[in-house]
Amino acid sequence: METVQQFLSDNPAVYGIFLFLLGLFLLLGAIFDWNWIFGNISRTNYDFGKIDGMVNFFGRKTARVISGVFFALMMLGGVLVIWLSF
Repeated sequence: METVQQFLSDNPAVYGIFLFLLGLFLLLGAIFDWNWIFGNISRTNYDFGKIDGMVNFFGRKTARVISGVFFALMMLGGVLVIWLSF
């Protein structure tokens, strides 16, 4: 475990790469309307901390747009972390 911590402290760009790839993956999920992200929701949840709360409150299409914007910002944050680490 110590070697992983040492690797991450020596290479801070790994955090940015992970953040960018996660944002890209989730953005593709929002674009292609993947059911495992936006489907099978609980109809009693209106918590905005979860995607199904946004789907219940705004509808599926609007929740996809809001999530897509957030995921694009996540990718931009990853690029910023990578750029600042060099």
